[in-house]
Amino acid sequence: MTRSKLGIALLVFAATAAAQTDTWELGHPDAKLMLGVDVKSIRESTAWKLFSDQSKARPPASGMQAMGMGILEQVNHIFLSSPANPTANAKTNAPFLLAIEGKFPLEALKAFQQSAPRRYRTADLYRTTKTDTTTLAVMDGLLLLGDEKSVVAAIDRRGHALPPASKLLARAKALAATNDVWIIADESLSKFQPAKAEWNPLAAPFASQIEGIDFGLAVREGFQFELSLATESEAVASQMAQMFATRVQMELAAKADTPEVADMAQKLKIDSLGNRMRVSLALPKEEFAALLQAAQAAEAARAQAAAAAPKTPPPAPRPAKPATPGKITIYGLDGGPRVIETTH
Repeated sequence: MTRSKLGIALLVFAATAAAQTDTWELGHPDAKLMLGVDVKSIRESTAWKLFSDQSKARPPASGMQAMGMGILEQVNHIFLSSPANPTANAKTNAPFLLAIEGKFPLEALKAFQQSAPRRYRTADLYRTTKTDTTTLAVMDGLLLLGDEKSVVAAIDRRGHALPPASKLLARAKALAATNDVWIIADESLSKFQPAKAEWNPLAAPFASQIEGIDFGLAVREGFQFELSLATESEAVASQMAQMFATRVQMELAAKADTPEVADMAQKLKIDSLGNRMRVSLALPKEEFAALLQAAQAAEAARAQAAAAAPKTPPPAPRPAKPATPGKITIYGLDGGPRVIETTH
């Protein structure tokens, strides 16, 4: 997935399949990765309400940020699936399908419509770039984004009965039933990485060591977070757990003076079991609300301090240095060498 495609996916990345009406049937039958977020559930949560209140105190967003927030206010569910590339480090991007349910102002979609519409069944199809076949399908209450083959196949599957659920689909439905954000995969992440060089070279070896993901995040009642990464060996899982724990400790140490953060650090669990690294955190509703309010108060204090700080005048320009005379000596003249001074 190129940066522009990833940007579109992240723009609406607040995705699930928890209360979806027809998005399960749209995914690839042979999917190796599925992802979702129940945006509607998140939008109704205490965390979102606190975030919205905090956003109102800031200057109005503009450009892509404002458009992204506007779309998220209209999105209800998003569901992503991909069958992965057959081999790691492929020269093409893995097929993918992103299905987005909600109401979409057509004006907000114009930036992604880089071609005239082409009608296919009940959808209008648009190319999102002028350099590849990434396609956007616009239907009533539903958007599909992906490579053209995946989008067209999803439209063909829409309204048809689901085939017998695969093990991955059954696990995905179980995660979606209790989480607002979830990801599941049973393939090496290197089979999903972008084909172009913009992929972070430091992330490539890390991706090749992860052979599966089970991730769930819920903010419906308090805060629930669980992550399980399948690795190529027990040794890698143990090493990854140690690295992750060290990183988290460093981040939390900078905020150790905040009681809520210190308490959260005590409840964070990081370990490994067999070839899986595991991370989990559970906060009751009251503790999660207190943590959010503390973060909100800290942000307000920083903004107030920045506004009250005296404005530092820009540094005065330095006067230009006078040219330092140079000397050129010319030899071979009648009367001996001659010295000429220069200004450069």
